[in-house]
Amino acid sequence: MLTKRMKKLDKSKIAVEAKSEAEVEKLDLTPALIIHGASSTKIGFGGEKYPRFVFPEQSIDLNVRIRRFPIEGSQTTNEELIKAYWLASVKKLKIDPNVNPILISLPTAVLTNSPFRDLVLEYFHKELLAEKIAVISDPFLSLVAYLPMMRKLTAIIVDIGFSQIRIVPIYQAAILEEQIAQISFGGLELTLQLGSWLQKQGYEGPIDSMFIRDIKENHCFVRSYNQNMKESDDRPITYYIDKYTFNLGSERWKLPELFFYKKFFSEKVALCPRSDCEGNKYNMKEINLSQAIANVIKSLNIRLWKEFSNNICLTGGGAKFLGLKKRLEDELAVLLPECKNNIRILSTAQTDLMPYVGASKLTMLDSIDDYWQTNEDFGIGEYEIFL
Repeated sequence: MLTKRMKKLDKSKIAVEAKSEAEVEKLDLTPALIIHGASSTKIGFGGEKYPRFVFPEQSIDLNVRIRRFPIEGSQTTNEELIKAYWLASVKKLKIDPNVNPILISLPTAVLTNSPFRDLVLEYFHKELLAEKIAVISDPFLSLVAYLPMMRKLTAIIVDIGFSQIRIVPIYQAAILEEQIAQISFGGLELTLQLGSWLQKQGYEGPIDSMFIRDIKENHCFVRSYNQNMKESDDRPITYYIDKYTFNLGSERWKLPELFFYKKFFSEKVALCPRSDCEGNKYNMKEINLSQAIANVIKSLNIRLWKEFSNNICLTGGGAKFLGLKKRLEDELAVLLPECKNNIRILSTAQTDLMPYVGASKLTMLDSIDDYWQTNEDFGIGEYEIFL
């Protein structure tokens, strides 16, 4: 009896071990994802809904110098540090670049003649000897994430990120580079503004991203279009952190109102590196977020206005404000009367994860095979750019 039972246990153990080996083998062939943002990098595997690891989150102390991630705009500010992040990503995921295909996204909509893109290819192919690499811009990945809600690969991607806002038109899967609007305003400005308000109430401690995120996502909101400021909800809420107590009233709607305050917003547009690009003729004194989106649409062929205005996709952590979607729809209906009945803003509860979600979905499609570029392709200089 005992012998027979032991044999059964042995067979069960062997079956479990065989299953584990099969799972490991499957995992070894799964594409790895390295999704860069302006404030953090998200890494994981294709087919998974959420990243395995996120690093580093921004940590901000208003009394000390701000610690920044080594990516600003579409450029790296520290090549050695970004290489260290790439190597750490490979080790953290326990992958072999010779086996695992690796999809990397860059926080830029423009990959043509990009020195950052060249740095990625050289490091992964030459130093890590990666066999298959795909370098894709994150606006395109956000578009893929929204595909279940759209019929075509045509949309306006409004990315409200940590350091900038990008308005990127994509027509039939091709990014229209000359019509891109990049605005030097993002979550960092909102963080610093909220921090200054808290300091006026006596707060002297560090203000990190999690603390600010909790206030912005759970207590702030965008007021309705044409709502009188006196009618706005100024009911104070009490917020506690450490030994400090804060009362937040009108600050809850005044913070995201910076997106729509023309004087403040136009100053940020004036600092935009591509604000004077062909197709975008801004009136620097009279513009806010809604008008910037409308201007990008108006810079396109008039026959495409309705199609683009029907697919305006929000992405980035700054797009999570309650009421932002409705406010943009109402203002764009006034700014684009020709498209009044077609305006549609697409948003989800996880706008900050859209590039990762899109990358994860893309690696599960059969068409992903067209995106991979091999080490051999890199060696003979035939590396294609996929937007």
